[in-house]
Amino acid sequence: MNHIFTDRGSSYEVKPPEPKIVGPDYVQSFDNMSATDFMKIYIETLKFQDPFRQQDLSKSLEDVVRLNQVRFYTDMKQFMESFTAWMNQMTFMQTINLIGKEFVFSTETLDTLKGGDYYILSGERVSDVKVKIYDGDEVIKEMEIDLEKGLNPIDISDLPKGQFTVKVFKGDFEVPGWQLGYKDAVKSAGIVNGELMLDLLSGRQASASQIIYTGG
Repeated sequence: MNHIFTDRGSSYEVKPPEPKIVGPDYVQSFDNMSATDFMKIYIETLKFQDPFRQQDLSKSLEDVVRLNQVRFYTDMKQFMESFTAWMNQMTFMQTINLIGKEFVFSTETLDTLKGGDYYILSGERVSDVKVKIYDGDEVIKEMEIDLEKGLNPIDISDLPKGQFTVKVFKGDFEVPGWQLGYKDAVKSAGIVNGELMLDLLSGRQASASQIIYTGG
């Protein structure tokens, strides 16, 4: 501690140093310190700490790391929210080109209650396959076709009303690499929970990620 001595006759007066005045909004934190300033404080603290009551400065260092992590993730969250909003806006503007156009949408079930044209989308040509339509565990329709690469229509005109599953066999083995889909046209579109959702002319609603075929 620095002392200022003034001569008043034969006596000396100790004058304390001038206090540093800061504004009411001043906030001192490790988070807004430079590395150099932090190390100065760290070293000075080591000089003056009680050797019998040493303070664990690793706790302070952990706090600094946490503060910086919180700030980083907060900044990243704000950035990602802004980026997502921008992407949604751009995607939504592009959906104008989808209105009125037909696509084939993937589905797990063949639903004759909703109607529409159903297709098997195959990645390759497979001859002499059997397409079996199931109501639960019961086969209610079986068709023998040559599966062409691309779209293959399924005749559902004689099926009852309900929801059914479809399997494709080559001999006794199921054929891999195909998808069941239905054709429908886009009526309108919107962003729901960050996902592009399409309202279809049949009354269905589908995600844009369900589109598996376009171009007729």
